[in-house]
Amino acid sequence: MRHFSSLLLLLLAMPAAMAQDTTRVLFLGNSYTFFNDLPTILSELAASMGHVVVTAQNTPGGASLQGHLSNTTSQSLIEQGDWDYVVLQEQSQKASLPYDQVVADFFPAVEALVASIHLHNECAVPLLYMTWGRENGDAQNCEWWPPVCTYGGMQELLTERYLEAANNTQSWSAPVGMIWEDVLDLTSINLYNADGSHPSAAGSYLAASTMFVALFGENPQESEYSGPIGLGVSTTIDEAIWDVWQDQPNAWLQYDLLEVEFYSQTTPEGCNIQVSASPYVDSIWVSNSEFDFIMQDGDIASLNFAESVTLEAIIYSGCSEPIAFSETFYSGTSSMQEHETTEPDIYPNPATESIWVVNPTGEWSCFFLNDCQGVRVAEWTSNDAYVLDVSFIPAGLYFLETRVDGVSTGTQKVLIQR
Repeated sequence: MRHFSSLLLLLLAMPAAMAQDTTRVLFLGNSYTFFNDLPTILSELAASMGHVVVTAQNTPGGASLQGHLSNTTSQSLIEQGDWDYVVLQEQSQKASLPYDQVVADFFPAVEALVASIHLHNECAVPLLYMTWGRENGDAQNCEWWPPVCTYGGMQELLTERYLEAANNTQSWSAPVGMIWEDVLDLTSINLYNADGSHPSAAGSYLAASTMFVALFGENPQESEYSGPIGLGVSTTIDEAIWDVWQDQPNAWLQYDLLEVEFYSQTTPEGCNIQVSASPYVDSIWVSNSEFDFIMQDGDIASLNFAESVTLEAIIYSGCSEPIAFSETFYSGTSSMQEHETTEPDIYPNPATESIWVVNPTGEWSCFFLNDCQGVRVAEWTSNDAYVLDVSFIPAGLYFLETRVDGVSTGTQKVLIQR
């Protein structure tokens, strides 16, 4: 039988660089970042809250993330190293194009840049800067791609694709576009430049304040800084940002930086264990009186023991002091069945037409599938094994919530592809 156990280290163990007094942020984007000097607004807002933020940027007009891959200035800045965060912002239309184009262009560019960031910056966190739909839709692509003919249609696609890219690469998200939509719906604040595409001063403040919350998790309403706009406008924007931070954590995708997960497969002699570790984990030392070995991401170890074994483990990372924990595993002959995870196994993931949910305990009563904004798109009642039809659900990142007797017991990410 296959079991799953997870250690989610909410670390309080931030990367070493992030624990320093100065936070270094690199911006790779285009004029959506350059307009109104967004990096400086971020630095000044952070300073008003007691933080020192040093920034650098390469933001040529119209640049795409594919362009940054071959841009010598961008690559030189990445290779310079010592960044705490690298903000990635795509050309404003690309992430809203048909899904096959996004899969061929946007997603690979994000993956390649994130790989380069991790290669040259041991503790840097990639942060995806989700942009917004154009005020009157994308007139350039509307004729052949109707979903972008309106602001709302374009924004929906941008939200889905940025969150999917962040999830695919375990990057953090700055959901500027989602908050932009909330501010447009609830206020009369003008977020657009006269061209209906680039940000006004208020739009750039919204983007900078969203990034401040993503970086520090602090309420910008506590600051008296208003940047290039009035305090009343900045307060309204900050309230919208903080509401999304509190009410929609799935929009930020703040992955645990030192996450370690163990998968186990029982055998008659004991079990096989496989480790999955985040890019910030260098190695895991696993030991007890019988076993002593080192594991890295993807490694498999075969253990021979009787009913159960408890292993001590230490996570080593250049971004943190060593972290110790223990994990218990059970053999195929064990009479202890309580060790099975209370989370169901779901596969395939990513999915296209259906998802099989295998319920190891038989105690689930229902499943809810929510989108990245917390909107419920489907629900099912469970059996020990259940097939969930997702053929009617648009491609994107979703969250499958499990409930027992009306009480939520956990949420798992599900990626639906078309």
